[in-house]
This record gives sequence, structure tokens and C-alpha cells, in this order.
Amino acid sequence: MNTKEDNLYLSGEYLPVAECFYSLQGEGFHTGIAAGFVRLCGCNVHCEFCDSKTTWDISKCRTMSVKEIAEQVSEYPSENVVITGGEPLLYNLDPLCKALCAKGKKLWLETSASLPMSGKWDWVCISPKDNCPPLEENLIFADEIKLVITRRDDLAKTAFYENKTAFYFAETGKEIRLSLQAEWSVNKEVIEIIIDFVKRHPRWALSLQTHKWLEIR
Repeated sequence: MNTKEDNLYLSGEYLPVAECFYSLQGEGFHTGIAAGFVRLCGCNVHCEFCDSKTTWDISKCRTMSVKEIAEQVSEYPSENVVITGGEPLLYNLDPLCKALCAKGKKLWLETSASLPMSGKWDWVCISPKDNCPPLEENLIFADEIKLVITRRDDLAKTAFYENKTAFYFAETGKEIRLSLQAEWSVNKEVIEIIIDFVKRHPRWALSLQTHKWLEIR
């Protein structure tokens, strides 16, 4: 990025966008619900199993104003909009949320929560990553915590999030939903492990990447 782009992105009035599209939410609590998607570029996590690696190179993305994004997304019939990436919290998302809220949209954030929170959200799904874990102060913003499971050993992480969310519920009455999702490349090997775990630990739910099963965006 050049200095001009740096300043634009810093303010949040302009953002690097990989794509905007309309589809069904394929995973997590809102599976099957129609939504607009805004996929931002740039990532500080760089997961080996990432299925959106094309978002890592900001130079290949389109710079759009939040007004342009809001105008495009306002054409989608659903009131729901998913902001995803990459890692959206690389940017100040307050201007984008304000512009989309003015269009009457409900805003859902998909994030690793490894950076300070910005924006105003109707639903926050945190997907923790080992190499760049969530900031602990961000966990209270979560409505859903979704762990990606690549092998049986990954299930050891569930105890921390189960205990943390139980504490938040006791303190605030807020219920944070918990889900486990098999990493796609090892889906067949891991999904039976997850099913068995969920049956024994019913606070957790199985999340399927239904958009991949259905071969839709």
C-alpha cells in the first residue's frame, strides 16, 4: 500500500474489498439464512488451512468507499450482512457499520478477534486461531465461538472456552453459543470425532460448511 491508501484504510472510510456477494450463510448458528457478504482483504493470522488465501494480498483487492459498499449491499434482499475476511478487524469498521445500519442492515462479524474490536454488531462470531489467539477482552463481545478442528488434540481447547463462556453467563446472563467445525481438507477424518464429542458435551454444536457441500458461494 502507498501512504494515501494507508491513510484511507486507517480512517475506515475506504476499505480493501475482495468481493461482495449474496448467498446463504453456510456455517455456524445462522446456517441456511440468506445474507449479503462483504469479504475484506488483509490478514494478520495466515492460517495454513485458510480457504480465502486470495484475501491476503491487499494489492489485488479493490479499494471501495463505505458508501459504495453500502450501496452495493443494499441491493441484496436480505437484511443480514456478514463482514468477513481475511481479518476485518485490521480496519476501523465504525464507518462501515454506520453506513450499513443506515440502510437498515443487521450486521454479523466473522473474526479471529485477535485485534481490538471496532464497529457495532448484531452478531459476533469469533473463530480463535492458535497462532494468533483472541484478545481476552474481546471474548465478551462474542455471540458465538466457533473452533476449527483439524485433529483430535484440538478438542483440548474446548475446556477454556466452555469455562470462560460459563463465567460470562454467570456474570452477565449472556449466552455465548459454542460450535465445532471440521477443517474442510480433513472433514471425513475429523467429523466423526466431533460428533462423538458433541454428544458427550452438549453445550457444543456441530457446524458444517454447508455452502461447500452444496457447492455454492
